[in-house]
Amino acid sequence: MSGFEEVHGRDESWAVRDRAAHSRSVRAMFARIARVYDFMNHLLSLNRDRAWRRRVAALMDAGTGEVLDLCAGTGDLALEIMGAGKGTAWIAADFCPEMLTGSAGKPGADRLLLTAADAMVLPLGDGCVDAVTVGFGVRNFADVRRGVEEIARVLRPGGRLLVLDFFRDDPRGSGQARGVAAPLRILLNVFVPLVGRVVGRDGSAYGYLSRSMAAFMTPTEFAALLEEHGFTDPVIDRQTFGIAHIVAARKKERS
Repeated sequence: MSGFEEVHGRDESWAVRDRAAHSRSVRAMFARIARVYDFMNHLLSLNRDRAWRRRVAALMDAGTGEVLDLCAGTGDLALEIMGAGKGTAWIAADFCPEMLTGSAGKPGADRLLLTAADAMVLPLGDGCVDAVTVGFGVRNFADVRRGVEEIARVLRPGGRLLVLDFFRDDPRGSGQARGVAAPLRILLNVFVPLVGRVVGRDGSAYGYLSRSMAAFMTPTEFAALLEEHGFTDPVIDRQTFGIAHIVAARKKERS
């Protein structure tokens, strides 16, 4: 039993109860904020989101072929991976078409294969991509387990999954799994909804961000979940004092 499995436990308070309602609500929310999404990301993170995406691209295997970027939004993560010379084909999938249209005009966007798709039911064959990335999207899945199962299904054996997200603080965490200090978390919980209301003109959407962070799993719990679903060698990479984390793992090779 790995250390990740030992600390995971069975507390699944992060699980969504009404999945259909959650999906409708989240899709509508992103459709509302699609126009300001990129601007608000850079503003609220003080541009650190760009560095986090660069780190995801750096962690991707050299020689990676097809890349699926789930919850791709306006394509920034897929384009960062492309710009880093990783991958030979890039599928940008999101269940909110209004978000995908935000990629228009960005350098390299004409090379993205834009796909309106729900991560719960991907329109892709088994084992068809070499890598899957998810930037700030797993936390929004209506069913995290189902989403991980779909990711495992479309990944080739030995393929890499890289997830960048705002995970819940883990008071037991240490090293790369440690979250942000309590005073900073309190500041984020106040600052993000306030700026979202004043600048983004949608306080409820940016209030959802802080609420979803508090309700989600820790990076250690997520790494354990990946192991339960056929992934191995999970790695947690802490970003900017624990505000964000990258959790990476590899789909097991066939025996």
